[in-house]
Amino acid sequence: MKKKILYIILPALLYATACRKQLEQQPQASLDATTGYTTRQGVEAGIIGVYDGIQLTGYMSLNYLIFPDMYADNIQEVGTFPTFAQVYNKTILPDNVDIATIWNAIYSTINRANNIIAAAPAITDPAFAKDRAIGECEAIRAMAYFDLIRMFGGSPDGYNKAGGLGVPLRLKPTLTPADAKAVTPRATEAAIYTQVLQDLDDAIAKLPVSVGAGRVNKLVATALKSRVQLYRQQWADAEANATTVIASGSYSLVSGANYLSMYSQTTTSETIWALLYNATDANSIAFYYYPTSSGGRNEISSTPSLRDAFEAGDIRKPINFSTTPANKQLKYSQVSPGIDNVMMFRLAEIYLTRAEARAQQNNLTGALTDLNVIRSRAGLSPSTAVTQADILTAIIKERRLELAHEGQRFFDLRRVNQTGITQTFRNLFPIPQPEVLSSGGVTAQNPNY
Repeated sequence: MKKKILYIILPALLYATACRKQLEQQPQASLDATTGYTTRQGVEAGIIGVYDGIQLTGYMSLNYLIFPDMYADNIQEVGTFPTFAQVYNKTILPDNVDIATIWNAIYSTINRANNIIAAAPAITDPAFAKDRAIGECEAIRAMAYFDLIRMFGGSPDGYNKAGGLGVPLRLKPTLTPADAKAVTPRATEAAIYTQVLQDLDDAIAKLPVSVGAGRVNKLVATALKSRVQLYRQQWADAEANATTVIASGSYSLVSGANYLSMYSQTTTSETIWALLYNATDANSIAFYYYPTSSGGRNEISSTPSLRDAFEAGDIRKPINFSTTPANKQLKYSQVSPGIDNVMMFRLAEIYLTRAEARAQQNNLTGALTDLNVIRSRAGLSPSTAVTQADILTAIIKERRLELAHEGQRFFDLRRVNQTGITQTFRNLFPIPQPEVLSSGGVTAQNPNY
């Protein structure tokens, strides 16, 4: 009997000991930053992880890309997701999990960038391109904070206003559980812009003109600065940075006949920066647009309003409001796997940025010249706008048509205070409720949510 009991107890004890050892084991498929970012190879691998952060579903692989067009007038929700319906109907609740996914993805990207920015200066390997590594991550961190402001910050009547709301400013990497638990109150919108511009200026100084396909270079950072300054109504600086990109000669508009090639090819002459995807690192964009007959989910479609905004003969219309499949778009068409590249910056936007900046400075001839570059490529006659107000209206419309399905529309309407939202507090998306609760209220919710 004693032997029988021993046979039962001993295996149990051995099993418990084995389980305890297994639980105490450190993860073997990953390294913490204090170990992984001490060599050139480790930091270079970490930089790839920063780009992978941008490619999270909550960021540019789906939610942040489509929600700005859905919250405006380019995309309609035709599926069954309640969280998407809240965006389309402009009734977003603070507990919307897809909004939380955006917040978390962007802050994850920021933390990844923070780790590289902190670790890179200590690498002494002569083969390590230290300035380039820091510059890439500073530019990406700047973009991430700017994107947070565009969605969650600012004022109900636009951006760069007195008293504009910001977001938590986190510049130190999360290295320990205690770091992760640290609570950061919201900075002001102005403080976020200060950091964004500081990062961009340092990135522009450090980065080379050419880095590689799918990577951030000096001209990408310059293009981002022109976008930031457009939102801040710093017209002269927005124009100057746009001119730097255009005058560099590094990019040229593709022809109207080859317009769709910007999305079907890895890069073209017009591509300033595109996120590159492949079969093992795919996105879900076409899957959410396309019908079940094409293997998709059929959650979203182009709106009739977008269809009707195009002039007769505009080559962009069948691309942005397709007939096959019906009511969709052709910029993202690869359902499985989702290997469509995501356009982050292209030359057409830079021309339109400069056109608007020039019009705001009353350089109407220069503004029309830039506007008509884009209209001509689309197969349209020159704009008939004459007054400053009419030219600015024409530029905003052109941005809608040229940049449809590229995540810009609502932010454009918001910065010119033309969203049409009667509950103006909803011009700011709600801070995700888990963030507010986990901070003990230190991260304050946007007003009226």
